[in-house]
Amino acid sequence: MLNDVHDKTIDEQGERMVPAFHKGALVYGEHITRYESVADLVRGKVILDIASGSGYGSYIMAEHAKKVYGVDVDQSSVDYASRNYKHANIEYRIGSAEEIPLDDNSVDVVVTFETLEHIQNYEKFIQEIKRVTKPDGFAIISTPNDPEFPEDNHFHLHEFQEKELEELLKKYFKYTDFSYQYTWYYTALLDKSPADQEWLKPLNTYNVAPVKNDKALYFMVVCSDSKLPADAKIKELAAISEHYSARQAQTEIKRVKAMETELDSAQIALGKARDELQNLYSSKGWHFLSKVYAVKAKFSRRAR
Repeated sequence: MLNDVHDKTIDEQGERMVPAFHKGALVYGEHITRYESVADLVRGKVILDIASGSGYGSYIMAEHAKKVYGVDVDQSSVDYASRNYKHANIEYRIGSAEEIPLDDNSVDVVVTFETLEHIQNYEKFIQEIKRVTKPDGFAIISTPNDPEFPEDNHFHLHEFQEKELEELLKKYFKYTDFSYQYTWYYTALLDKSPADQEWLKPLNTYNVAPVKNDKALYFMVVCSDSKLPADAKIKELAAISEHYSARQAQTEIKRVKAMETELDSAQIALGKARDELQNLYSSKGWHFLSKVYAVKAKFSRRAR
């Protein structure tokens, strides 16, 4: 599991997952499951983690991989990762996704999670992934599903629907194997000991709320030019995150309803004030005063 890092020197803008800030949150669960799900795919291989951010993902993969290059465009993130998520077989580098600082055919696997949507020239990014990947290697790419992801994220330059993403990736790779990351409420029945600590273990899960693939929040795609073995699959994995309290939720609902009532009252009061002001402007007294003020202003200008 990840170290519990509390050094908060990294610039936190809301788009980088930093365990020191986000432990327990949904975004933490989303990101950790992605990296843990590819453990078998990166085992014993040379890996590029492009847009490695705070370095937690490179660290997770380094426990299975032969070598990991963590590359990020932001110097503060590279410095943070080098301090807090160092490992004997990780090398962090500064570099752009559109100009990856690695040689041609130098890695077995490129891993890039939640990066594609941030890149202006995303086709150049895919070309760079192809350039650094060995002919028999592959890439693992995740990105949000546009119709399901929240709107107005100013960090995202382009989000993809499934067909659009598939068409893009098939321009550069012969094979694409899609997986889908969903978000549900999650209820778990556990004994008294493990709930107060972070762990990874098999846990049977019932899906009692089936949804179609187009309701996934993220796509995760394995792309290659060589057909991968049948067992080279992303591991199915779920994360329990953001503890839900029914009583707290009830309290929050009451608070929101009280705010809505206050807002309704304020809007009614504002409407009455506008009506009174309009009545004042329409009155004979206001018209008389307006003429008086106009005459007064005229004589004031002449006096100057």
